[in-house]
Amino acid sequence: MGLLDQIASRLGYTPTVREQAQRLSLASPWRPDDVLAQVTLAELYELGDHVPVTRMNALSLGTVDAGRQIIAGTVGRIPLFTRRGATRWPQPPQLLTQPELGIARSTSITWLVDDLLFYPCAWWHVIERDSYGWPSRVERVHQHQARLDSAGRLIGIGDRPVLPENVIRFDSPTGDGLLTKAKRSIRRALAVELAASMAEDNPVPAIELHDESNEPMTQEQIDNLIEQWTTKRRERGAAYTPKSVTTKVHGARLENLLIDGRKALSLELVRHMALPAWAASTAVEGATMTYDNRSMRNWELIDLTLAPYFAAIADRLSMPDVTPRGWVVEFDQEQLTRPDMQTRFLTYKTGLEGGFIDQAWIDAQEGAPMKGTAA
Repeated sequence: MGLLDQIASRLGYTPTVREQAQRLSLASPWRPDDVLAQVTLAELYELGDHVPVTRMNALSLGTVDAGRQIIAGTVGRIPLFTRRGATRWPQPPQLLTQPELGIARSTSITWLVDDLLFYPCAWWHVIERDSYGWPSRVERVHQHQARLDSAGRLIGIGDRPVLPENVIRFDSPTGDGLLTKAKRSIRRALAVELAASMAEDNPVPAIELHDESNEPMTQEQIDNLIEQWTTKRRERGAAYTPKSVTTKVHGARLENLLIDGRKALSLELVRHMALPAWAASTAVEGATMTYDNRSMRNWELIDLTLAPYFAAIADRLSMPDVTPRGWVVEFDQEQLTRPDMQTRFLTYKTGLEGGFIDQAWIDAQEGAPMKGTAA
């Protein structure tokens, strides 16, 4: 079975599509000068529309999986708080500390961000309210369970109807979501990964002992020659072959593994997620940017990627159907941007000597009384 037949079989393509594809040249995608940045296997064989783009398929791509873990995982572990004016309320409401019953807050927020990354919107369904009528417990609405009306409003979870006042809808900062806006890139990446997998599943021998004599060797002679040759190479690092036998070195051609095309598509997916390339371990040719500390990297990650998710969630939870008027919900981003201890204490010393801050302010920043800071 040829490479194209194997791809068609794995993806369940119809014979008609496969027959049309087989009429096309097989040379182009394997040419050394073709990195598949412009022409991918899916486009060449006109099979792109048949590759399903789902969350599960997208996460099978390492770049998307890494991006999801960074975006959703990072936002999920940042606590939420409420403030009124400049005053931060010491005890956040239950909705912000544990939105779902029996599920950790970090897990609830992580899955909320996951939905906002891949889909146009996400929903929480209010199942409990406090004595004042504000939402205190919710349940996450899975995308496959959401039942919508013609205007896109949630009217049911599976077979259960829901009341409009019990629906908290979050709109994705990415617009239509990754599965829609990056559909073409995901399809191309899936096709290229599959093509590379096919090449890896069809290995070639590393060394061939090619008999150029006119007299064919018996199978026993062939086996003895290979055994003696490999044994001597292993023992001495060298081996002898008669004049009629030449040594040919084989290996997987780099262009067959589509390495350059995979790199290009990986970088394209990183851009779709608005991630800095380093965040998804994607190399960028000519990039030399380095960071002195963790907080500098996190500042860039917030500015380029996380801030829209922070805003989409916090702004929605600050609306008057969730939070009393005058109160604002925010993420405590200091956990990401807090400088290391040495930097903080040097800053405190400068502030004390200049008279800009006092010891009480330092104690409040550190969350405990500090001794000898000014020394």
